Order: sequence, then C-alpha cells, then structure tokens
Amino acid sequence: MPDTVRLTAQLGSWRERPGSLAERLAAALGAVIERGGLDGVRLPAERRLAAELGVSRTTVIDAYARLRADGLVASRERSGTRVRAVGRRGRAPGTQLPQLGRLLAPDAQHVDLAVAAPPLDELVAGIRVELGDAAGLVQPHGYDPQGIPALREAIAERLTHDGLDARADEVLITSGAHEALQLIGTLFVGRGQPVAVDAPTYPGALELFERAGGRPVGVARDAAGMRPDALAALLGREVVALLYLMPGCDSPAGGSIALGRRPALLELAERHDLLVVEDAALDKLRFDGPLPSLRSLAPERVLRVGSLDKLAWAGLRVGWVSGPRATIARLAALKAARDLGSGILGQLAALQLLPDVDRLRAARVEQAHGRMEVLRGELRASVASWRIDAPEGGWSLWAQLPPEAGVDGEALTAAAARHGVDVAAGGAHYARDGRSPPPAIRIAYAAPPPTLREGAARLATAWAELTD
Repeated sequence: MPDTVRLTAQLGSWRERPGSLAERLAAALGAVIERGGLDGVRLPAERRLAAELGVSRTTVIDAYARLRADGLVASRERSGTRVRAVGRRGRAPGTQLPQLGRLLAPDAQHVDLAVAAPPLDELVAGIRVELGDAAGLVQPHGYDPQGIPALREAIAERLTHDGLDARADEVLITSGAHEALQLIGTLFVGRGQPVAVDAPTYPGALELFERAGGRPVGVARDAAGMRPDALAALLGREVVALLYLMPGCDSPAGGSIALGRRPALLELAERHDLLVVEDAALDKLRFDGPLPSLRSLAPERVLRVGSLDKLAWAGLRVGWVSGPRATIARLAALKAARDLGSGILGQLAALQLLPDVDRLRAARVEQAHGRMEVLRGELRASVASWRIDAPEGGWSLWAQLPPEAGVDGEALTAAAARHGVDVAAGGAHYARDGRSPPPAIRIAYAAPPPTLREGAARLATAWAELTD
C-alpha cells in the first residue's frame, strides 16, 4: 500500500492533462519514471492502481500499454509491470555534502569547524517532554504524516506574525529542512532537468536535487544576490524545474538577496511558470533581524522551507514547508508513504520552544555574532591573504583563498585534516555544471571561543605548510 500511495502522490493533477484518461495517466506516470526514482520498481497491479485512482482497470491497462510502447516499462506474465532501469544522468551523488564524512566518521581529536549548527547548551537543554504530553494532540496510534495539528497551527501563527498569512493546512512538518527539500525535489525535479541555484549555495540542496535526478546549474550573483540577467539567460535556453534560493540568510556566506532585487527574480519565475523554493532555515540567525519572506510577494509560486535546527538544536530534527494547500497535500501524501510522519517527541519540544522563539533568537544571534567575531578576528590576524567578508548572519564564514597561491579548497581541507581541524571545501558549494569553482573553504563558528581559537591556529599552520 505505501508504494501505491507514494506513486499516486507523485502524479499530481494528472487528470488536468490533455487527452483521454489513459493518455493522461500514461503521461503522468511517464513523467514520474523519467525523474529516475522508480528504476527497476514493479508498478502496482492494474486493479490496485485503478482502485486508488478511482478509474477503471481498463484505463490502467491502456496506460501501462502506452508505457511499454515507449520503452519505459516491461511486463511479464505473473511478474507484473516493472520500470526499466534507464539510468541517471551526470555523476553519481553522494559526495556533495562535505559534513557527511564528519558525521559518519567523527574524530574526537579533531577541532570541528565543519558542522554549522548550534550546540546543545543552556538555551535549549531545559526542554522536557514526555510521551504523555501527546495525549489529546495526536491520534492514539501516534501516526500523523502532516504533523501535530497544534504545532502546524503554532507555526502558521508565527508565519502570519512574520507577514505570510499562513494557515495550518498550508504547513507540513518534516524531519528538518533537509527532508523538506528532499520531498520537493522528488515531486518536482525531472530526470536531467536543470535546477537553478546560487553560486555558491548550500551543498545539501545540491546533493538532494542530484539524487532526485536533476542537474543543478549555478547562476551568477553579485553583492545584491542572484543576478536577474543571469537567471533570464538560463531560463531562455533551458526548461528549469525549480529556482532554489536562500534569500534571507544564505549558506555558505551568510548573505541575502537585496529587497529591491527580489521582484525581478519573481517576475522571471512568473513569466516562465517556475516554482520557487525559499530556504529560510537560517533566516532567524540574521544579525540585524529577519528580512521579509519571499513567499509574501508570491504566495502561490513560492514554497518556504523553515527549521528549528539552526536556531535551537539540530538533534530536534523539526522542520517544515509552507505553501499552497494543494501542493502541501501532495507533499504530505509522499511523506506518508515514506515514513508515516515525523517523530512526536521532537514536535512536542518544538511546541514548547515556539512561544519563546523571539527570546531564543535574540540569545542565539548574540552567541553566533560573538563567535563569528572571534573566529574572523583570529583568521584575519593569522592568514591575512584570505578574503573573509563579515556575514550578515548564520553559522559560517566564507574564506576566499588568493588564486595566486595555487591552493584550492580541497587541498587546504585535506591539509587542515592532517593538522586536526575539519572544514568544508568550497567546491562542494557549487553546482557540478562543468565550471571550475574559485578556491575557497567554509568555516563554521558554532564551537565555543577557545575551540575556535585552536581551530584557527591549526588552519594557519595547514596554510603555511602549503604555501611556505
């Protein structure tokens, strides 16, 4: 049953396509297959899929026949109809997110300046939840794929407070912002289809879009954010699946898109019927206060992804996506088929945190800004040739290395590891679209000041090893 539910969730509004019912169903199924997530999978039996979709079995049989004629599926007696493994375009994903190595194989002797997330400290450690707290908030069985209604209502109220006019049924709770991006990529990114992203941007999103079968393409930016002329050039030559932005506070550099530039980007999205994903996971960490949401300018075109992980603690794994009701329903159906819903205890903790989120934000911003100043000051004193602009917020510095030194980010990251400090190579933050990224590294400053000073000293030693 979950496979059938997941498949039908990905079909979207297939009845609105042109042609007969069978033609419409075949076209929608073909689009899902082309996205690459069903390679080698056996499709539901005709009778079962017909019952799920509310159509005749003859319609499904005809649709499957059309898919066989197109070479997308193969059928064998007593074995059902199976999707052909037609392969993915581009390099196999799996190495785009540099923090994964640190998470999968931690080294207690290393200084961790790779993971840009707040520690479990006194700001959140006092939260206490019990399973009994869920009584009356969820169904007795505990499954709630869209999330605890009270939490969705609380998030909708917070979004409305921030100028979005959101409702609870326009919010889906996810296991962090990462899962929200994964669900969006699965539903909307086709096999080999371009996804427009900043250059540089969050490497986790790049990897997720690649895993969905897509092809991230970097769009040039300047001090005001993504350049509309560069985006227009891409949209003029390719059919793009998504426009992924971090307009309020980005990773890795902690910058934002200027308010005056946003309408031009949204106008391009409207003209090309392009879905926009607004990743707001770091927005509350902007030192001078959050900027207005991109979704407030185009509520029917923008999906806004949020999270408590960067503000409270990543161990909560509580994120969300807000958007048009019909789109949220499709994402919720896909999530239900995948994991039946996010864990309840983290959601209960989030319910306790949200009423006091402004105080938490103020304390976390003060902490992050202070630690940023410590690390940036240490690095500017010890490696003066690096360009390290002050970020507007977030948990990381973007260090641009002097090209004349002939050292790229990967080489410096490897040298740093030999000296016991972990950072992220800058190349992972660029789409793998054939262009060579400039030499850079990303350095997290979530650790306490003494650790930051030690990490900066080890980095300086690694740089000297490569350049002296």
